[in-house]
Amino acid sequence: MEDDLEPDRVGRIGERQFEVLCERAGLYCNKSAIDVMGWDFIVEFPMASAGQPSLPLDQRPTNAARVQLKSTLGRTGNRIRLSLSAIDRLAKDPRPALIIVFRLRGDGELQSTYLVHLIGNELARVLRRLRLAEARKAHDINHTDISYDYEKVGVRFEPTPTGLYAALSAACGDNPGAYTIEKQRQLADLGYENGRFEAEALIQIDGPEHFSNLLLGLAPLKPHRLRVFDSRFGIRLPYQGTLFDDIEELHLVPPTLGPCEISIRGPGFGQAARFDAEMFIGPPLAELDGPELLIRSSNFIVRLTPAGLKFESVGSIDDVQCTLEQWAELLRALTLMETGRATLAITGNDRIPPITFPVDQPITGPYLDELPLLSLFADGWLRLLANAGMRSTAAFPLNAFWEANEARMAVDILLNPRPEARFEFQSLEIEETSASPEGLYFNSASFAETTITFSAKVFFTKTEDPEWQYRSTRFEAIDVRRKVDDLEEYGADQAAVSDLKLLIDPRNITIVARGAS
Repeated sequence: MEDDLEPDRVGRIGERQFEVLCERAGLYCNKSAIDVMGWDFIVEFPMASAGQPSLPLDQRPTNAARVQLKSTLGRTGNRIRLSLSAIDRLAKDPRPALIIVFRLRGDGELQSTYLVHLIGNELARVLRRLRLAEARKAHDINHTDISYDYEKVGVRFEPTPTGLYAALSAACGDNPGAYTIEKQRQLADLGYENGRFEAEALIQIDGPEHFSNLLLGLAPLKPHRLRVFDSRFGIRLPYQGTLFDDIEELHLVPPTLGPCEISIRGPGFGQAARFDAEMFIGPPLAELDGPELLIRSSNFIVRLTPAGLKFESVGSIDDVQCTLEQWAELLRALTLMETGRATLAITGNDRIPPITFPVDQPITGPYLDELPLLSLFADGWLRLLANAGMRSTAAFPLNAFWEANEARMAVDILLNPRPEARFEFQSLEIEETSASPEGLYFNSASFAETTITFSAKVFFTKTEDPEWQYRSTRFEAIDVRRKVDDLEEYGADQAAVSDLKLLIDPRNITIVARGAS
């Protein structure tokens, strides 16, 4: 035959050859009875043999693919065209969606075969074309075509039963469930790699410093008018949902320079405070003499400007919720800086060399007089928990420190070389010949959702005071552990080990505030 076959005959020949190849390959080929479904065939793989030990009947997977078959003559080029509406239905099926191309000679003999898998980049291409049609309001996609260079984007396989089976198996894989999950993820996420939403807002800027604060995320952006778009593949559509209806302000996230460490040290050999932080770069505004470097930790920020260093807390300290370890570091840092003799070092960032600044200006804020005592207590309670093999992970506000009288007394007795706590008694009911009797104080104390039991030796001296004949002079820590069930038994055991006859029952102790008469 010198003349090429008519297009309809080419299509029918291709379909029959595909059905024969499937039969010979042991595949089940079911032809679509409705031409608008987007696929010509559902090709199912045979199920695994029953009775295999590793494949119970209730777990045998079924695997199948949707196939759109295109038959073309070799001399007409290497591109095929399909309607966008057909590819829409085919590509969005969560199971494998394939375009198989049969290239025939002019006399109808099968020359070569290709498989185009609508997954990954090819699925993204379909979704992008659909998004573009929506943006252009070109909803009549029945009359819109999409073309494929099957030699470029397809996989060539041998036009034999074995070649067909191998090509379909490679595309579908051996785990239909995992394939479906990944396909559905791609259908939902492709095109959103740079984020889903874009917004246009009308805002008011009150000068360069306010503009810098907005870009650094330190001041809220309060839009007077907000328009939100769903942006996929860079193609924007007006957002139709209610997600942003209640938004009154936004915070921008500036470009990051990566993580760093902040350490604050005082003069001498004292313990430093250390924080993990992140560095951000601000806008290079000429009015502010250049860019600003922002170092942000969870509870405070450090701003480096051409004029120097600024230390600012994040919000009110009364509203902060921290763990015990976080409070200890923060209170220690504030105590050191309050002296006006501290240094602040920024290290640990590969892009910025280590920087050290003197903090020679005393900080301002509430509770400055209480900071040293609060810091000593937080560090002390951490040490007692470490000695007891415990850790506190609960977050709590600052006002919890004001309600920790028993815990502060425990820290003072066990760790303070010159404790403020003291015991005074009118008499001691023991046979004591020495002018400096010794006893055992034991108790349990709670703070930050942790409870310890402890004991300490108490050293007394006789006084000339007719009202209080015995007064404690110092303490010697003996034991600290997790809370015991029987406190009296614990005290008796500790007294026996330390050979102490005098036990100070905590039930007989009344705490009197300093300065009280």
